[in-house]
Amino acid sequence: MERQVDRRRLLKFGTVSTLGAWMSSTEKINACGAEITADGTVAAARQGGYVHPGRTMGDAWYFVDHAAAQVHMYYLTQPLDGSGPRFVGHAVSDDLINWETLPPAIEQGTTGAWDDRKVCSGSVFQRDDRYWMAYSATSSVESPPSEPWRWQRMGLAWSNDLTRWTKLDENPVAEPTTPHYERIGSGQRKMQHWRDPFLFADGGYAYAFITARATKGSIKERGVIALARSSDMRRWEVLPPITHDRVAEEMEVPQIYKIDGRWYLVFLTLGRFMAPNFAQRFAGEVPERSNFAMVGESPFGPFRIHGTGQIIPHGVDDYFYAAQLVNFQQKWWLLATIHDENSQRISRAIEVYADATGIHPVA
Repeated sequence: MERQVDRRRLLKFGTVSTLGAWMSSTEKINACGAEITADGTVAAARQGGYVHPGRTMGDAWYFVDHAAAQVHMYYLTQPLDGSGPRFVGHAVSDDLINWETLPPAIEQGTTGAWDDRKVCSGSVFQRDDRYWMAYSATSSVESPPSEPWRWQRMGLAWSNDLTRWTKLDENPVAEPTTPHYERIGSGQRKMQHWRDPFLFADGGYAYAFITARATKGSIKERGVIALARSSDMRRWEVLPPITHDRVAEEMEVPQIYKIDGRWYLVFLTLGRFMAPNFAQRFAGEVPERSNFAMVGESPFGPFRIHGTGQIIPHGVDDYFYAAQLVNFQQKWWLLATIHDENSQRISRAIEVYADATGIHPVA
């Protein structure tokens, strides 16, 4: 089954620098499959999935528009051959099976801008009758080609329709500060860790949960979830990290969810970043990279990991990463980025459930 893209509707959302290339590479959108099954395995998730032809597929994040019964997916992408710009792509679906590709949501900044080198993961939420996207990025001013991720900061963009986005003039709005956070990591990757902001509203404030490294503790356990807050989305106060078990040098793409009265911290890490006592829980089968969940008492912790905390068990060498949860049609789903011999793509959705020990696939 194929679905034609309505070019007339999409053209009004296009941008001068990328729309021509985007339209030439995206003629039709292929369906991912007949229906979503309850088979909670990576093998099932590999069947189909979303591909942006001719481009890489990196981390993705989601916003559910319940009024329109649609899911918006935003994702990191660049040409497969490495040429051309990296941007935040955009696709929509009304069933988590068929995705319609839209023009890019966020593009790299102009030369010398805070976000002209690398654009990194983000999130979207709604506040004050606007949609807000937080994302992280690096600049060529501080991050040379040999170290493109060296100096990470957080910025914001806003939208009235989830499609046309305007970057804040105040960007970047937050970066790590002492005494709580390292400026340059003391672990394996020597860079300023301040990426993957996840937006969350609580008590009149907007909070951002951010990948960072603490200044204290074992080098292998300094990966923390940093916290920043704002009352106006433009001025941000950097706070101490949330309370959670220390399990790795880096805890990437943090997310906070409340499911059936419990709070869950979802994060990602690589096997080589795991603290020794955490890696031992895998009994010699440490995954090269994977997705994990902790269970907590509030959105700010304390969060505890039970067992390995791995959400979807998979082969140690599988690239099944950057998983995010989506609450859609009264169920919880997980989607992740897959890289294999076939393509780079976003997986089919896997139905999951949550309990006192974490998040698990529906068998």
